[in-house]
Formats: sequence, C-alpha cells, structure tokens
Amino acid sequence: MSIPNKRVEIFCGTGGVGKTTLATSRAVALSEKGLKVLLITIDPAKRLKQVLGLQDSDSGILKKIDTQNFSEDNVENTFDALLLSPSHTLERIAKAEGLEKELDNRILKVLTKPYGGMNEIMAVLEVQFHLATGNYDTVVLDTPPGKHFLDFLGATRKIEHFFDKSFVEIFKFLGKKVSGESAPKKFLGKLVSSGVKKLLSYLEKVTGGDFVDIFIDAVSLLYRCREHFTSAIDFQKELGKEDFSNWFLVSSAEHHKVGEAMSLFTEAKDFMHGDNYLAVNKCLKPFLDNWHPQESKLKTLKSTMLTRENELKMFAGNNFKKVLEFSEILSSEPKVHVTDLASGWKLLPA
Repeated sequence: MSIPNKRVEIFCGTGGVGKTTLATSRAVALSEKGLKVLLITIDPAKRLKQVLGLQDSDSGILKKIDTQNFSEDNVENTFDALLLSPSHTLERIAKAEGLEKELDNRILKVLTKPYGGMNEIMAVLEVQFHLATGNYDTVVLDTPPGKHFLDFLGATRKIEHFFDKSFVEIFKFLGKKVSGESAPKKFLGKLVSSGVKKLLSYLEKVTGGDFVDIFIDAVSLLYRCREHFTSAIDFQKELGKEDFSNWFLVSSAEHHKVGEAMSLFTEAKDFMHGDNYLAVNKCLKPFLDNWHPQESKLKTLKSTMLTRENELKMFAGNNFKKVLEFSEILSSEPKVHVTDLASGWKLLPA
C-alpha cells in the first residue's frame, strides 16, 4: 500500500498500543528516504524520551537523532526530535512580542506545566511554528492517548472561546493593560455579566488582591500574544485536508483495542479527512504461522489465536479503507522495536 509523503503525519490512539514507537519508526523510515523530518511528541508522559534515550532536561530543545542507531543500513541519516515543553513554547512567543519579562508569573508557570492545561494548545502552536520555518519536509506528530488526543483536536475551539471580546471588557474593568495601554477602571454596565463580577470578587476575598492581579496579568499577556494563538485556527483547518496530512490511528491485535480505536475514530472523524490509515500493531500471525505444536491443546490454542486475530482484522477492514499491519516485536528493548518497525514501513510499496 503506497503512502504519499505529506507535510504532517499524525499518530493517535489509545494507551498501550505502541503509538510512540510506531511514530518513531516512521520518522526513521522517512529520514532514510532522504526527507528532512521532525518528530514531536505532545504526550506529557514523554514515552519518546525512553525510546530515544533523551532526558527531561532535553524538553523544548531540538535534538538530532542518528538513524544508524535504529537501522542495519550503513547510511548516515538524521532526524530531529522534540519533547514538547509548553513553557518553552510560551517563552518563544513572549520574546517575539517583547514580553519575556512578564513571564515571571506563577499562574503562567502552573498553566505551562506538562499537565497544566495548555499542553494541547501549545502543541498546535509548536507544530505550526516548525512547519513555517521551512526546515522540514515532514513533521511526525506523536499525540497523547485517548481523551487527550481529542483535546488536542479541540484546541482551536478553546482558543476561539478564550479570545472572546468579553475578556477585553474584563481587562478594561480591572484597569489592566490589554494592548500595551492601560484602560481606566469603570463600571461594566451590561458589558460584563454580574456572574463574572461575583467571580472576581470571590477570588479577591479568598486569595487576596495580589492573586487576582497575578491572574489577570497572566491572562493579559496571553491576550497580547493572541495573533500567535488565533493563527493556529487556520492551521488546524489545514490538518483536515487530504493533501496536507496523513492520519494514522494506531491499534493493536488485542480483543478490546480495535474496538477502542473505532470509538476514538468516531469521536475524531469530524477533524479528520477520509484518507486515513488504521495501523494494527502487535500482530502475532507471522509467529503463529511458523509455530507447529504437536500437542492437541497447543494446536487448539494456535487455532483460537489465529481465528481471533483474523476476526479483528476483518472488523478493521470493514470499518477502515486502509489497514496497515505490523508484527509483534519479541524484545524488551525499545531500540529493537523501532528498528524492526522501521523495516516494516520500508516493505510498503513506494
């Protein structure tokens, strides 16, 4: 099955299906074809650091990976890898606007932690930024599992809601800077609901005025960087175009995993185009075909396992137009998994 090269390749799926390893193997295979590749993981668990031998301190920094570590071919190729760091992304954006001094804000520091709530939004901005540099032919994106992947897809909706005009009126009411100039305090009248005023009043009583000021300063900084955020809305629309992206929904040849993939696909299909792939990982058929047990119980076990896997593949074929199969890797070493899976990509027709 021929897979055309596109600007973005998105790997998604539920937990435990080998999504990160398969995405890494794809980056290896593409780079060995001579393409300039960037592999980004936006999974806060950062499984990619284990696969590539990276450290937490490497987060937010482009790291060059030698494909010879994952290939038997004596060819020198590299690709770049990036462990997403929301704080690094926001720092780059703030510097572009001359606002780096205002990053010293404890609310922003909390929001930009790996599980602080801005991970998916910052991921969209990071992918968009690296595509815009023109340094890469393809960006391979390793997304977080399950619900967090859906949050990534819905990131631009969060951006649209966040930069609603009502926030401007809140800033004016509080006398905070919105676009570099201070706005005088004034009564909101009908512009801001009484519910918002009650909320701000409650925060001030419970936490003190200092906390409220820090909170509003954080929101104000984000608002002044709004063009970086709102530009991501058009980018995410591009992801839904067939000539721009490849979508790989990763599952495994286990009884419940293909069903989970189908459920995730149903929830995400409004964001995806029709030209997508189901990658069934951990297939046992190659091993079972070469296993010739003599005992009747073992023969029954082999037959049962083959029947179950064939039923799952039939289900996959009935629900997805394009299905890729990757064999189970009988090794505990992540390097071996990547190497063998990369060979699997090479076997596909060019």
